[in-house]
Amino acid sequence: MSGPAQYLWPAKTTNHPIPPRRDAIECYSKNVILGGGQIFGQLADVMSKVLESQARAKMVAWGVGLPLQGTNDNLVKGIAGYFSLFGTRNYEWKDELNFVPCASCLARCFDQVPLPTNDLVFYVHRRKGTRLEVPDGAPVMSNAWCTPQHVIDFIASGDTVVTSSYHGVYWAQLLGRKVICLPYNAKFKTFQHPPTVADASNWQEHVSKARRTHPLLEEYRALNLSFAMKVAEVYVG
Repeated sequence: MSGPAQYLWPAKTTNHPIPPRRDAIECYSKNVILGGGQIFGQLADVMSKVLESQARAKMVAWGVGLPLQGTNDNLVKGIAGYFSLFGTRNYEWKDELNFVPCASCLARCFDQVPLPTNDLVFYVHRRKGTRLEVPDGAPVMSNAWCTPQHVIDFIASGDTVVTSSYHGVYWAQLLGRKVICLPYNAKFKTFQHPPTVADASNWQEHVSKARRTHPLLEEYRALNLSFAMKVAEVYVG
């Protein structure tokens, strides 16, 4: 859901995995968009492979997750300098790089979602984080290969979402739900609107103070569409 081309230019683009296959590298066009969350550690390698194949390629980073500002800034700036345009989902970098939330906000499955029917729902990461003991009978889902519509409808069904998933937090905030975040690394500190933070042993104590942001869907879609216009200027130019 994080690839912007499927929403904006589906007929003009092809998708490749990261890291790209050898045959994909050889057929790169002059225009390359690298997007998604935790790909920063691979950007330098992918970038070098792109430039080997297409020395004059124009590269754009879209909604990339970065190290928390203040932890590896020289590396971030060094890699970002090779890109014609660099967008990151990390809000704390907004003064130096384009703030572009994950492009999954453009997905049509957000257009019509159910009203909350549960006080609490639990959306948990299938592999990461401390194991969470979910109360008997409580609605629970993991991020293990469910369809996007199924996941978004599930998250929308809760007035408060307890989640150990980055996108669980993000999608709940898009819909204006209250969020209790169970973080397992620093990426959960990069949201524009920090969620209520707890851990698997004390989340119950935070239910009454879970933060709710105003629904961010339209605001974040507008940021992505604005960035898309910048991308078009780069490639047309």
